[in-house]
Amino acid sequence: MCRLFLWRQEENSKAVQKIMGEIHRKSPHKELSAIARPSKEIAYLLASEEGRTTASVGRWGFEIPTGKLIYNARQETTMSKGMFSGCFQNARCIVPAHSFFEWDKEQRCFSFSQKEAGLLYFAALYRRQGEDSEIVILTTHSRGEIEAVHHRMPLILDESKLRPWLFDTSASMLLLSQGSVSLKKEIIET
Repeated sequence: MCRLFLWRQEENSKAVQKIMGEIHRKSPHKELSAIARPSKEIAYLLASEEGRTTASVGRWGFEIPTGKLIYNARQETTMSKGMFSGCFQNARCIVPAHSFFEWDKEQRCFSFSQKEAGLLYFAALYRRQGEDSEIVILTTHSRGEIEAVHHRMPLILDESKLRPWLFDTSASMLLLSQGSVSLKKEIIET
C-alpha cells in the first residue's frame, strides 16, 4: 500500500499555499518532489506547542537498526507495536497529498484522488531523529473504489477531523477505526 503519492506544491489553492508558506518560512529554499516516495522528503502537518496546526518537512519512513525503512503502519496494530504506540500518544501528524497510486494484480497503475477537487489527508505518525523528522503513514483495509485494486489503503481523514487527529488522543483512537472519503479512481496509462 501507498508507496507513491502526488504533491503539487506549486498549486495555487489556499490549502497548498498555506502549507508551502509555512515550510518556506522555516526553510526558504525548500523544494519538494511532486512524486513522493519512501526515503524522500515530504510535507506534513503537526500540532505546535502553541496549539496551532503547523507545516514542516520530514523524511518518509522510520529507519530501523537493520537499515530497513518502515514507511507504512497498519492502523489496527498501531497501539500494540512499540515502535508506533509512543508516537501515537505524542506525535500524530497528517500528510497532505493530491492523489496516491496503487497497482492491481495485472500491474495496472491506478490513481486515487478526492471526488471533488481538494487534498487528501493521510493519518500519520512522526518521530524526531536529531534535527530531522521521520514519518510513517497509517494504512487500513481498503474500502470503496480501491478495494478491487489493492487490499490496503492510506487512512484518509476528512478535513473536519484534522484538528481532532492532531490534538485529541481519545478522538484519534476513534478515528483509527473510521476514516476515508469518497475517492475518484483513474487508470494511468504507461
